Amino acid sequence: MEKVAGVLEIKQGGFGFVRIGKDRDDIFIKREDLNGAMHGDRVLVLETVRKGRHEGEVLEVLDRRIVNLVGTLMKSRTGYFIMPDNDKYGDSFDIVESDKRLRQENVGKKVVAKLNKSGGVTLDEILGEEDEFGVDVLSIIRAYNLYEEFPEEVEREAKKEASQDIELSLERRLDLREKNIITIDPADAKDLDDAIHLEKREDGMWELGVHIADVSHYVREDSLLDKEAYARATSVYFPDRVLPMLPSVLSNDVCSLNPSTDKLTLSAIIVIDPYGEVVENKVHESIINVKTKFSYEQVQGIIDGDAELVKKHKKIIPTIEEMVKLAKVIEKKRRARGEVVFDVPEPKIVLDDETGKIIDVVARKHEMSHRIIETFMILCNEVVAKKMYDLEMPFIFRTHEKPDPAKVDAFIETLKPFAVQHRIDSENASGHAYQNMLDSLGEEISPIISSLALRSMQKAKYSEKNIGHFGLGATHYCHFTSPIRRYPDLVIHRVIKLLINRKISSHKKEQLFDFCKDASVQSSRMEVQATEAEREVDNLKKAQYMSDKIGEKFTGTISGLRDFGVFVYLPNTVEGLVRIDNMPSDNYIFNEKQMTYVGRKRTYKMGDKLDIIVAGVNIPRRQVEFTAAF
Repeated sequence: MEKVAGVLEIKQGGFGFVRIGKDRDDIFIKREDLNGAMHGDRVLVLETVRKGRHEGEVLEVLDRRIVNLVGTLMKSRTGYFIMPDNDKYGDSFDIVESDKRLRQENVGKKVVAKLNKSGGVTLDEILGEEDEFGVDVLSIIRAYNLYEEFPEEVEREAKKEASQDIELSLERRLDLREKNIITIDPADAKDLDDAIHLEKREDGMWELGVHIADVSHYVREDSLLDKEAYARATSVYFPDRVLPMLPSVLSNDVCSLNPSTDKLTLSAIIVIDPYGEVVENKVHESIINVKTKFSYEQVQGIIDGDAELVKKHKKIIPTIEEMVKLAKVIEKKRRARGEVVFDVPEPKIVLDDETGKIIDVVARKHEMSHRIIETFMILCNEVVAKKMYDLEMPFIFRTHEKPDPAKVDAFIETLKPFAVQHRIDSENASGHAYQNMLDSLGEEISPIISSLALRSMQKAKYSEKNIGHFGLGATHYCHFTSPIRRYPDLVIHRVIKLLINRKISSHKKEQLFDFCKDASVQSSRMEVQATEAEREVDNLKKAQYMSDKIGEKFTGTISGLRDFGVFVYLPNTVEGLVRIDNMPSDNYIFNEKQMTYVGRKRTYKMGDKLDIIVAGVNIPRRQVEFTAAF
């Protein structure tokens, strides 16, 4: 018997497993031995090993993963209780303190309760009726302990910092206001933290300027704003709203690189030769004035030769043409060194501007206009990371470890039914091997295999130590280009400015090394939470969209097989389940190793096309069910 700590994962049957680490077996926990612990909690467990089976009992909840319990307010003979939206957290929770809002008119409404370590809850917030507009998304937001509003004292500090006279800080800044600087962003973006300029020099070199909002000028170290940004660590993006890392007076106004306005920035001026090699680079404190704000769609229209856009933006056409040339040169260089490019379409949720209701789900396009910005930002991030690494500065790197051999082995198994040729070595996986395999795929199965390949990878994270970035094939990488919405970028800017102004003492260096370590852990944790919340809202909206399509026919691709049915992926990124009883009638045998359903009349495998009919939608569980069309 041994006491160990780990993270609890509850399964649908009510039992759970405590994950200790990749070098330890998971510990099975019976439902009656959970002792108030819930899904996601970090717990202390008394572990027993019997005949090789690891079992345990939860002794103590060390850290609650959730603070907010979201559910429906109900009433019994003895009092009020909450039925949680997520059944992994249990069936019901009694409200342990009286509250004047506990009355009949609020029964049946969505509410938020605060959860304590002993499992008791107190009413915190009433969100509204379940079918009231916006309550569905707000319920998910609160379940992840996320908030739109900032504390009053933080808002006050933000307004004070925003009122600064920037003329007072111009003396040491490089004046780039005459440069032909542009932004390229989503059409509805309000927090514009990067801008670019590009000039082709007479010597054949390109001068690329990547200009990033100088958020650190307004968000001072250890201020209330800084502490709030540290706690949030990232902005969170939903189809109908953004939860910003910083108050809107900064994120959407003073720091945002809006056109025709003087803005304080950090500018990386990078000189690149015709082969994509960086020959010079330097970061400056600067001031810019964006000449034109473009959307991705506008730039793509110019690239595609849209007559109206070309006529309107005639002067910028040569610059955009050079941007396309440079982006392609840099992309080719990244591919040659082992970058892995995944063909995994992201969903774009289209909402009605007036009602906010979902009207469409489409696969988001990734066109040349996106690639220009993506390529220039990646290059800038690499250049900055290498320089700081070479100078042995305290820093936050963006790291991506090599794939775990066990996961690669599992991925290689899934390739067998597709008869995909590859040279991936699980013990020494390389980006080249992955990319060569992905390049060989046909259009039909590319998104499916790309998604499986992505799952075989480690998660990228932040670290004070540089171990490189496997996915990009980069030896040095960081996040420097989005300080409005990411805390690591803000920290990096502070380090760079201390270096530029020669204000970094050995004592300060030591302090920053410790802080970068803590900030890396916090930012990685909050990034995972934000990604989970964004994904859950996307799945909710997809389910809502498909609920109006019951009875309609679609053609999809088989993306997964289980002993209970097959998953089908539609071109609009919606995935649903066809249970085995709803497949064309046959005597099927499920071959788990080969991932096939073999019947007397037909065989189904991953990547096969399948006509389906939408049979039903479970919106609370974000699940879509299909039947095969036959």
